[in-house]
Amino acid sequence: MGLLDKVENAKEEDPKKAVAKKATPKKAVAKKATPKKAVAKKAVAKAAKPAKAKREKPKREREPRIRPSGLPEGYELAGKMPRYIGWLINFAWNFGVIIGVGSIMATGANSDLTIVVGLGGLMVLFNWLVMPIWTGRNIGEFVSRTKYINSSGNKPIPVHAILNNSLGFLSLFGVYLIFSQFQFLSSGGMPLFITGVVLIIIWVVNFFFKRNSDYAQGLFDLAFSSYLVKHVSMGDETGWLARFEALGDLGDKWQEKQAQRQEKAKAKAKKKAQEAADKSESKDNNDEASVDDESESETSSED
Repeated sequence: MGLLDKVENAKEEDPKKAVAKKATPKKAVAKKATPKKAVAKKAVAKAAKPAKAKREKPKREREPRIRPSGLPEGYELAGKMPRYIGWLINFAWNFGVIIGVGSIMATGANSDLTIVVGLGGLMVLFNWLVMPIWTGRNIGEFVSRTKYINSSGNKPIPVHAILNNSLGFLSLFGVYLIFSQFQFLSSGGMPLFITGVVLIIIWVVNFFFKRNSDYAQGLFDLAFSSYLVKHVSMGDETGWLARFEALGDLGDKWQEKQAQRQEKAKAKAKKKAQEAADKSESKDNNDEASVDDESESETSSED
C-alpha cells in the first residue's frame, strides 16, 4: 500500500511537458487608406458693410495776421522836455566820468586814474547793456518817466535799446577814427577813416529822422516800429525797480522848474512888448500933438 501510494503521488507530481507550437506570424494585411473626400466648403462671401462716409470738416481759413502799425491806443508820445531830460541824464551818466578823466589828463597831472576809469566803464556797461536787458529802459528814461513800446504796446526786444544807446558811443568813436587816421590815409589808414565817416553819417541820419518824423522816431525806432511814450508807474514795483521809479520824481521837479521859468520868460516878454507898445503909442500921440500945434501956429500967422 505504501509503495502504490508513492507511485501514484510521483505520477501526479510529474509536470506535463508542454509542446511549444511554433508561432506562425500572421501576414500583415495593409489596409488601403481610403482617402476621405474633402468636402469643399463653399466660401460664403460676407456682404461687405458699406463704409461710413467720413464727414469732412470744413477747413477754417486762417485769417492773415495783420501786424499793427502806428502808435497804439492809450499811449501818449513823450514831449520835448522829457526827451531832453532823458538825453541829458544819459549823457552825464555815460560820459561824465570819461570827460572828467580826459580833462585831468589834459592838464598833465601825474595821477593813477585806473580805478576811476574802471568805475566809468562799469557805469557805461550798466546803462548800456544791463538796464535795457533787465528793465527795457535806461537811467535817463527812468528819470524822465518815459519808455519805448512797439506797435503792439509791448516792450521792444533788447537789441533796439542797445543800438539806440550805442549811437552816442559810435559817433564819438567815429570822430576819433577820423582824426587819428587822417594823417595815415596814404599808408593803410583809409579803411578805418571810412569806418569813422560811416559812423558819423549814421548819427546824422538818425538826427534828421527824429526831426522830420511825425512820431519823433529815429533810425532804429523805425526799423523796430518803436515809439518813445510817457510812462505811468503802476505802484507795484519792489526792490531796485521801485528805487529806479523814484528817480522820476527828480524829473518831475525839473520839469516843473522849467515850466515856471518858461512862464516867467513869457510874462517878461509880454511885459516888454506892452511897454514898447505904450512907448510907441505915446510917441505917436506926441507927434500928432506937435503937428496940430504947428498947424495952429501957421493958421494964426496967416490971420
